[in-house]
Amino acid sequence: MALNWTIDSRLRTVDIIADGEVSAADAMAFFDAIEGAAALPYNKLLDCTHGSSAMTPEDLMSIVARIRAQHGLSIMGALAVVATPEQARLLARLLGAAAVADRPLKVFEELRPARRWLGAQPRRQS
Repeated sequence: MALNWTIDSRLRTVDIIADGEVSAADAMAFFDAIEGAAALPYNKLLDCTHGSSAMTPEDLMSIVARIRAQHGLSIMGALAVVATPEQARLLARLLGAAAVADRPLKVFEELRPARRWLGAQPRRQS
C-alpha cells in the first residue's frame, strides 16, 4: 500500500504519508479507517512529497464524492498538505473538495512549517 497513516486518539491527529503510486483503493482504505476510528474531526497532515497518483479521472471523481460525503458525517479537522508545486496542481480538484468543509486547510512545500501550522490549529470535537 502506497498510503500509510497513523491515527493518534490522544493527540487527536492523523499523519498520512504517500510513498509510491497511490491508488483509489489506497485512498478508500484510508477513508474507511478514519471513519471507523471516528477521526474525521482530528487535525490531519498529508505528506505527498514521495507519492504520485495512480488514479484515473473516474477514480478521482469517486474520491471527491467520498470526501464530500464525509462532510455530512462529522465536523472536519484542519488539513495541512505537504506537496511540490506540481503535485499541488494535480491535487487541486481533491483539495477543492476538501476545502468545501468548514475547516482550516493549507498547502506547504516543506514538512516543518506544515507541522508548526497544524499544531497551532484548535482541536475540534465531533
